[in-house]
Amino acid sequence: MSIIPKTIDVVVPVFNESGNIEALFAAIHREITGKFKMINLIIIDDGSSDNTSEVVIENINKFPQLNVVFIRFTRNYGKEIAVKCGIDHSESDLCVIMDGDLQHPPKCILEADHAMQKNDANLVYISPVKREKRFYQKMGTSGYRKILNFLSKEKVYLTDFTLMDRKAVAIVQQFNESDFYTRGILSIVGLKTFEISYVPNSRFDGKTKFSFFKLLNLAINGIISVSTRPLRLAIYLGITVSLVSMLFGIFLVIEKIRYGQEIAGFATLGFGLFFFAGVQLLFIGLIGEYVGKTYIQTKNRPLYTIDFIKKLNE
Repeated sequence: MSIIPKTIDVVVPVFNESGNIEALFAAIHREITGKFKMINLIIIDDGSSDNTSEVVIENINKFPQLNVVFIRFTRNYGKEIAVKCGIDHSESDLCVIMDGDLQHPPKCILEADHAMQKNDANLVYISPVKREKRFYQKMGTSGYRKILNFLSKEKVYLTDFTLMDRKAVAIVQQFNESDFYTRGILSIVGLKTFEISYVPNSRFDGKTKFSFFKLLNLAINGIISVSTRPLRLAIYLGITVSLVSMLFGIFLVIEKIRYGQEIAGFATLGFGLFFFAGVQLLFIGLIGEYVGKTYIQTKNRPLYTIDFIKKLNE
């Protein structure tokens, strides 16, 4: 394959991935070295507590063709902010986001670039093909995808493995939201997109850093970041509940007047009170999430703080 006359930045956020670093460098070197005019591997250490930083530094000079840029945060900010940092430091013709656990095959970068040129796209989403999962995992993924795309004005692709051209990168760099959600931001940039698929590899080493609660928080942040429609739904639900309550009240009065029917007692009243109290708390919490994020954003704090940046041969 001839060399693609473009430069590319490979953005890889890592957190406690010391066991994957050398294999990651080797895979990227093996699959795409010599295929692009220049390759910049941007590694962002999201405040790892293991020896990830040391392993990265050890491997920097082993792969001079990759032109490694290593950025370490002062603390853990989360994967989304690490991705944002990588995009902020991207200056090449192309930029690809990929995970550091080797589940994203580097060879797909070449396929994505081919698809980008063929379809004149600015963004190419590299989405995983459906795999055998447990029933609750299928339901969770499918349900979240449907909810997210229902609430969002634009289609949101549930993949982090994405290739962007310079125009897309320049637009994304303008976003400085404290709750930066990569998938949501990419969905609203308004550029031409294309999607290809890949078969995910098994994780090379270690276990996923996303617990159930971290995934739940990511899902909530994703929903809130892409739309304010949940607030509108709260209004609709409130109106519906009020109307139903009024109709039910009228019905009870008519039943009492016409038939002398006994009005339901404490059990019905107690159930109604607890149910609607739960609904109220749910939406108060929802409103609180939006207000809280607005409050944090108004502080205008930096999205991340960098401990150091180390480049090849420094």
